[in-house]
Amino acid sequence: MKKENEYIVGCCKYLRPDYGWLEELHGKDLDYIYILGQLLYNRVGGAAWHTLKNSPLSGRLNGEFKNALRAVYEMNVIKGESFRRSLGFLAGMMSGAKFPYAMLQGSYLAWLYPPGVRISNDIDMLINCENVTEISKILIGNGFVQGHMRNGGIEPASRAQIAAAQTNRGEKVPFVREVNWPQMRHMEIDLNLSLGFKPDRDGAAVERFLEDAVADIQTEHGTLKTLAKDDFMIQLCAHIYKEASAYNQVEFGRDQGLYKYMDIYLMAHEFGGGIVNCEKINELGLAKECWYALNGANRLFGADAPLEGIEIDGTDYINEVADAAGEKIYRHEMDFADWVFYAKRREILREYGV
Repeated sequence: MKKENEYIVGCCKYLRPDYGWLEELHGKDLDYIYILGQLLYNRVGGAAWHTLKNSPLSGRLNGEFKNALRAVYEMNVIKGESFRRSLGFLAGMMSGAKFPYAMLQGSYLAWLYPPGVRISNDIDMLINCENVTEISKILIGNGFVQGHMRNGGIEPASRAQIAAAQTNRGEKVPFVREVNWPQMRHMEIDLNLSLGFKPDRDGAAVERFLEDAVADIQTEHGTLKTLAKDDFMIQLCAHIYKEASAYNQVEFGRDQGLYKYMDIYLMAHEFGGGIVNCEKINELGLAKECWYALNGANRLFGADAPLEGIEIDGTDYINEVADAAGEKIYRHEMDFADWVFYAKRREILREYGV
């Protein structure tokens, strides 16, 4: 990685910062405009400020750079409070639910990260396909609309849009409700029906994960369920690969993001290498997904996630993406760490086969 990218990653390692390394990089005439842009685009500006404000460098940072990161951090703190409030609101709604569910990603991580380090824009929930009608009734009965935000308002989705989302991505069109809380105008809930691209590919895994869900999210209005720790890590990895390997996500620049690998870095630090259940990963047929994400976190953050027990047949696939139907495969030849930071990833992809 070039020195600016090394500095960015170093700033994100808020759990075990290497201040000596950051100080050495600081003296190398860094491009702070580029650094700031990458930090904000990758949604890790709050993590960088959490690291830098406690470092020996804090008094020597460029004033505009410092002020921008501080502002992002302070906004994150406020938005994080609203996000946790939204989870409390959801807990009250779900108190009488009789079907299995589990909160994913930021809904649980919001309670592990220090305030201001990471924010989530929406709430992800895993459910079985058979319970879509039940959860939809709960959400609609509490003022949610199934649709998308457009021009500051909520545009209801058409039946065709709803069907396409479930067929192509294993998801439902989001449910949105206006709440007008600080730094959170709308509350958005995404229903996930699978761990990968197709609901019929890993339906059995989803059912198994939900059976083992635990009531680990404590809110002011009740408890929400999330996945068991090893399952949570598997789902986190599967979701990262799902986006990283999708051509349409590359087109829109949503395929990568440092915050995704920072999540693995946090989980590995909090719960140790044992959270990576290689036997279960192999049994579920999610070896490629998990190896990709864990290797990425190790490369970028030194997450120390074990890879030896994950059974994959070669690593060439990590440079490939596919269209939604799986009919076209595209490839790049860039090193993983450089690929994550590269701004024009779509332009260097080349179609090469099926």
